[in-house]
Order: sequence, then structure tokens, then C-alpha cells
Amino acid sequence: MAKSAGLVLLAALLAGAVAQGTVPEMPQALVAAPQGPVVFFEGFRQGWNKAWTNSTDDKYNGEWQYAMDYSEIKGDAGLKMASPGKLHAIAAKFVGDLTFKDKPVVIQYEVKATNGLACDGMYLKLLQDVKGGLDKFNNDARYTIMFGPDKCSSTDKVHFIVQYQNPVSKEWEEKHAKEVPFVAGSDRQTHLYTLIIRPDNTFEIKVDGESKTKGSLLESMQPPINPPKEIDDPKDSKPSDWVDEAMIDDPDAKKPDDWDEDAPEMIEDDEAVKPAAWEDDEPQEVPDPKAKKPSDWDDEEDGDWEAPIVPNPKCKEAGCGEWKRPMKRNPDFKGKWFPARISNPKYKGEWKPRQIPNKNYFEESDPFSKLTPISAVAVELLSISGGIVFDNILVANSEETASDFAAKTWGERSKLEKSKLPSGPDLTSKVASFFSKNAEMAVTLFNQHPAAFLAGVGLALAVVIFLIIICCRASSSTPPVNRAKKQDLTEEDDDDESISSSEDENESPAAATRKPASKPAAKRSSRKD
Repeated sequence: MAKSAGLVLLAALLAGAVAQGTVPEMPQALVAAPQGPVVFFEGFRQGWNKAWTNSTDDKYNGEWQYAMDYSEIKGDAGLKMASPGKLHAIAAKFVGDLTFKDKPVVIQYEVKATNGLACDGMYLKLLQDVKGGLDKFNNDARYTIMFGPDKCSSTDKVHFIVQYQNPVSKEWEEKHAKEVPFVAGSDRQTHLYTLIIRPDNTFEIKVDGESKTKGSLLESMQPPINPPKEIDDPKDSKPSDWVDEAMIDDPDAKKPDDWDEDAPEMIEDDEAVKPAAWEDDEPQEVPDPKAKKPSDWDDEEDGDWEAPIVPNPKCKEAGCGEWKRPMKRNPDFKGKWFPARISNPKYKGEWKPRQIPNKNYFEESDPFSKLTPISAVAVELLSISGGIVFDNILVANSEETASDFAAKTWGERSKLEKSKLPSGPDLTSKVASFFSKNAEMAVTLFNQHPAAFLAGVGLALAVVIFLIIICCRASSSTPPVNRAKKQDLTEEDDDDESISSSEDENESPAAATRKPASKPAAKRSSRKD
């Protein structure tokens, strides 16, 4: 009786809370579901693991984790590859096979590289019937479509691959989309990948809802769906006397008698004259004559004081030291001689093997309808970085269903992620935005109370100027550390800019303190080495 009363009281409290709007509403991204019939959907909510099967193949030792709160939405969950440097494999079966008939096929999912990308794949495989069960799934399992991002070394693309069977030879061949977008994901944001294959044999790849690639199964795959009618004869070979060099050296060409291959490219300028003010006996650098030994310099502790080295002022006008003639280009320089190139009179053209009929040739005008039915979705990947999270995997026959669902899930998640990025508009943009938003109010205030408005603006400007002056003074009046007393005292000279430095210039203040007189002190100098 007491238990029933407690339940009734709890129900009443909850009902009252809902009536007053005090129970927080669940984020749309956590409860949204695709509207309309779907072939497969996995939002990784409670009970998700009942539909998924891990591969029992020994090489797939990577751990899968149910990742909670992986995004900016509290309570958001996904499937994470949790073992860096290991292979992961997991698959889920469709309720019924997906066939390619009169409706488009849409494959869409979200993925987030929580640790960034090093050498990582993030694609899905849409499997044909897996013989022996999904627990036997491995890299050899036949798939119809492979779709998704892959980034490793020089590879940086969103794959779209079709495994298509030649109806004549019965051999399977991978057909790759020729043009595909680059991977989005190194920014550690959640990204949305969408593949649409339509009954008219066109396809489209979208990234974050934006169309990136459009093509045709008949024209945009490599190798093409339909093989060539003729192929190279594997038994044909180039004749031994076949000449395929189009250009040759002119056999009649001769090097001119006055052509000097050994002549240097650069020579001394004989017309150059040493400036009259050139100082031959003066060094390039000298001790600063205006530097003075600091009054607190202790020779026993600090060593013999030496003036800092500065550029010799006597060298400013012309130069000092040994004078050398400048170099100029040699007018007689010609370099190595080569004979002229002429057309080869024996040239027969580029050799190509003869063509023979392709015994495996076929022509299919509607490859969409011939794609093999799909029975499962799988993830079979190696992750170097780890921490890659998959979410909201959707396979449907409606483009509208997929886009509407993405707006409710990825759209909401993406807005939250972008709003929390550390980078934002610069100061100019913020000021411009502020004045843009408040311009109308400012005009109204000025019209109603012009004197007060102008006084307020003047006061604000005064405060800003005052803060700038305080900051500048603070930065210019930083108190010197103790070792500053040991630096050279150099008089300012408008004509001569002295340069002074010390060997211990980069030492910390603690390292610059004086050593006990009982220990021999190393020679300390302000001279620049």
C-alpha cells in the first residue's frame, strides 16, 4: 500500500513539473528519427549492440566503445574505434535486402575524429550476403558499395567504389569514382557524409550537406563499367627495327672553332675602381669607444670588463679591409655546346600493339539496376589515431528523408560545435557588428538628447584613450632585473647606432646573480662573440 502511494505521489510530481515546464526537454538530435520508410537506421541508442556483430577474425583486435557525450550535446552517443594502431571490424544486418530498382539509394552517416586524423579510414562497406554469418566478416567479404573518407599519407579522398561483376567473365572488379572530394575531419568536428545513387545512373556526394561531386555510373567510373570493345593483343610486341624517337641530334652539326666551353660564367670587373675613401687597414668591427665600464663592475667577480663590439664607423662611407673587384657576367661565356635537334627521318611514330576483340566485352546501359543487392553495413578499418566515432548511419530510398533527418541531428550538433570554437571574429568585426546592431538606437538617442549623447561618447573615448596610455606606460616601465646593473652604459648617438650584448644575455635572473668570492669566477664580458 505504501509503495503504491509512493508511485502515485511520484507520478503526480512529474505531471505537475511537466505542466509547469520545469522538466528539461530532450535535445532534438537525441530523439529524432527518420521520417518515412528506411532500409536501415542506427542512431546508437539503448540496445544498439543487439543488432551488431563483431568479427571473430583474430586480426581484428581493436576495441569498440559505446561513446557517451562525444559531442557538444549532453547524452549524445556513438560507436567509437577505441584502439589506436589496431584493426576494427563490426557489422549489422538489414531486415531485408536492399535492391536497386526504381528508387534512389541514399547512404548517410556522421563521423567525428575526436583525436584528429593521422592515418585513418572512416568509410563504410555495404555488404552483399556474407557467407557463414557476419562474425566471419573480414576484408575479403564481397561488398557492393564502399563509401566514406580516408586519409593517410598521399591519400586524402572520400571514396566511392562499386564492386561490379562482369556478366561475361563473371569476374568482380572495383570501379572507382574519378573525381571525389577531399576529407573533412581533421578539425575534430562532426561531419556528415552523404552518397546518393539515382535510378537514372547518376550519383552525388555531399559533405556537410553541401554537394561536392556529381557524376554518372556510365561515364565517371575508372575503370568504366562497360569494358572496351577492343583490347591490346597481349601476344603482339614491338619490332626490333621500330624507331619511335621523333627528334635526334643533327649529325652534320659541328661546334664552332671560337666556342670556349671552359670560359667562366663570371669574371672580375676590370673597369671597377677602389673608392678613394676605402679604409684598407681598418677592421670591420671595433670596441664601442663610447661604452663605459659600469660603476658597480667588480673585476674579481665579473672578470675583466671589455667594451662591446660595434660596426666600425669608418667603414660607413666606402668600406674596410681588403678591397676586391666586383664580379660581372662574362660576355664570352657560352657554356657547354650541344648539337641542334632535328626531326628523325626514320621516325615511324609511337608504337602501339594491335587491337583484338575483347572476349569479355559487354554493354550495359543501366548499371544501377544491375548492382548486387545489399544485406548489411560494416565498418572494417585500421585507425592510427583512435577515437573515431560513428553515428546516425542511415540507408534509405528517399533523398528528402535523409536531408530532413540530417537537419535535425547533424545540423543541431554542428551549430553547437561551431558556437564553441575558440576562434571568433576579430575586433574590427565585433565593433562593426556592435555599431550595426545599435545604430538605430544611437540615432534615436542623438535626436532626443543630443547634448547627453555627445557627452557620453566623449566620456567613452576618454576612457579608452586613458586605458591605452596606462597600458603603454606599463609596458615601457618594466623594472629591470638585477643583472641590468652589469650591462654597459652606452651614450646615445644620433649618427652612430651602437650595438651591445653580453654572453649571459639569455640567462635567467637567477643565473646572473653574483657568485661567492671564494670561488674563481669565470671571465665575464659584454663583448659579442
